[in-house]
Amino acid sequence: MDSVGVILLLYIAGVVLIAAELVLPSHGLLTIGSLVCFGLAVFETFGHNRTLGAFAALGCVIFVPTMLFLGIKYVTHLPMGNQFAPPNPTREEAGAAFDQSECAQLVGVKGRAVTTLRPIGVCEFNGRRIQCISESGMIDVGQTVSGVGLQMNTLEVRLDESQPA
Repeated sequence: MDSVGVILLLYIAGVVLIAAELVLPSHGLLTIGSLVCFGLAVFETFGHNRTLGAFAALGCVIFVPTMLFLGIKYVTHLPMGNQFAPPNPTREEAGAAFDQSECAQLVGVKGRAVTTLRPIGVCEFNGRRIQCISESGMIDVGQTVSGVGLQMNTLEVRLDESQPA
């Protein structure tokens, strides 16, 4: 095979490897392989013709980052793209957010710690489980708590030692 055939095979191998990087999880190894193929192809092209080598180098400098950018941007449109990069869940899929006004109504209400608050955990108020944050320190499971306010849209509770819930 003559040198032009080898150069063309190196360019084709670089394109195939860069395309494979978009659908195979190789942690960048296929990109490195494609860069080596493109580098060798450009080197051989320079040895064959300097002007053509300069155009090839410029083409590779533009082609490789463009292909990687477009591949990463549009990987979800590929048949297996949603398996490699699943779409982000929407608020409706993740569950309805707890209404802040409902948290405000629980200030002063007594409840029970369902999980250990370290400082975040789950408490039960009037039969409803709510994620809460401890005002200070840990609160063990089963201890009585009372709502004291809101902190970053989360009910803040404190240990209530007066009577059980």
